[in-house]
Amino acid sequence: MSDKKTNRYEALLIDLDGTLLDLDAENFTLAYIDDLSRKFVDFINRDDFAAHLFGSTAVMIENDDPTKKNETVFYEDFCRRIGYDREQIENVVEDYYRDDFSSLSRWAKGHPYARAVIESAKKKNLVLILATNPVFPATAVLQRLSWTGLSEKDFQLVTSMENMHFCKPKKEYYLEIAHKIGCPPERCLMAGNDTLEDLSASEAGMATFLVEDFILQRGEEEPFCHYRGSLQSLAQLIEELPKISNI
Repeated sequence: MSDKKTNRYEALLIDLDGTLLDLDAENFTLAYIDDLSRKFVDFINRDDFAAHLFGSTAVMIENDDPTKKNETVFYEDFCRRIGYDREQIENVVEDYYRDDFSSLSRWAKGHPYARAVIESAKKKNLVLILATNPVFPATAVLQRLSWTGLSEKDFQLVTSMENMHFCKPKKEYYLEIAHKIGCPPERCLMAGNDTLEDLSASEAGMATFLVEDFILQRGEEEPFCHYRGSLQSLAQLIEELPKISNI
């Protein structure tokens, strides 16, 4: 598992869904759309709501304007589509995430080695980043994180639609993280289960670890990665790293 590059890593970026969190993505998404669309029943019907939600999410993912955060891009497009101002719908969204989103935990469970990976990284003084695709607000990210048994306090940075300007699989997403934490990309290791979204970190100059427990294979070609294996083997790899000195 180890090679001469391992002593260069100073930061661990790690994905959430399908990596730290065992998520039934299909049922989770269906329940999410059903629940949130009911909150919008006075504004728009379910099918149109779902189409506009996915459409605006796609616009956010494709955005390449470094002056606009993901949240701004999403709401500008979504509000244009449904014909309501952001101020008219924000309370509806906030109420949903406060009162109802937690029920989706029935479609998820924490990975048994999630804590081991994080604790191993802490022992090595690695900067820890929860590098989940920032298409959800922070409250939704942190609630899903809590389903793993971890919390925001375990990370130096948790990416969300409020604090990022780009999404996966754009290399700019990873470069923005490197800039935020003040760590050169070549000293970062990105771990995740998605062969497109997570392994694209290599385009930013980062090393990549493909977590195979709940692998999401995109395309038929063999994906390029520097390492691959289970989440347990990621913890073992981190154990082999030299401890980063605190300065």
